[in-house]
Amino acid sequence: MSRRQRQRPVSLFLWVVLLATAVWVVTGRTAEPAAAQSDAGASLYATKCASCHQPGGVGVVGTFPPLRANSNAADADYVAEVILNGRIGDVEVDGLTYTTPMPPVLGLSDADVDALVSYVVDLAGQEAASAPPPSTEAPAEPPNADLGHDLFIGSDRFANGGAACSSCHTAGSVGNLGGASLGPDLTSVFETLGGDIGLQAWLSNPPSATMTPLFAEKPLTGEELGHLVAFLAETPEQSSPGGADRLLWFGLAGTAVLLLGMAVAWRGMRQTYVSRLRSRS
Repeated sequence: MSRRQRQRPVSLFLWVVLLATAVWVVTGRTAEPAAAQSDAGASLYATKCASCHQPGGVGVVGTFPPLRANSNAADADYVAEVILNGRIGDVEVDGLTYTTPMPPVLGLSDADVDALVSYVVDLAGQEAASAPPPSTEAPAEPPNADLGHDLFIGSDRFANGGAACSSCHTAGSVGNLGGASLGPDLTSVFETLGGDIGLQAWLSNPPSATMTPLFAEKPLTGEELGHLVAFLAETPEQSSPGGADRLLWFGLAGTAVLLLGMAVAWRGMRQTYVSRLRSRS
């Protein structure tokens, strides 16, 4: 066998090794980022979406639409639009109409949006699954609207140290001179979010830029959620604080006090002046 013939098997072996190495590098580099993006999407979904759309994307019937087997959620552009800008209006999924508005998901980087969109689109391609029925287990303390009122205004503190709702919101008759204005009026939030289940789901992980940092490390307990929902369920029947009217009455009362004080002071000044004149005479 010539020298050239002996080198051919060696060269062929080297080419096979190089080709296998190249395939391993390429597939490894593409698989690792894909796996990392999937993990990031799952983590973001758990913290940003699962409280409403539920783990596994099964949704809450009549309140929050499912994402599994959802043709709308299979459109990556549509999902990205809803994540970034929210959604208001009716949407039909599997023959049911959902009216609960969705706020934008805040605090996401471009990479976060891509990961979350990819995860939701993957959910949309899975077979439909039934949402678990609401728990029938009674809480240790039944929901109480009066306790919810006390938690809302801060006369009772949240167990984990969260801020009182009234520091940012008004609801029904709760408000100071019309109430705080940092957050929206919550008088109709019970109906807007579809009742007990929807409101509890939203309060358990509120996706707003202001509330997320306030309650991320100080979540509400199950009993506190029940009390607040019971209170907010009754607020539409209460009269609003009427900030303008109350401000008018406070202004009139303040003016009356001021005039009375001026009259007393003026009377004292007159007596002092007269007494001075009499002392001189």
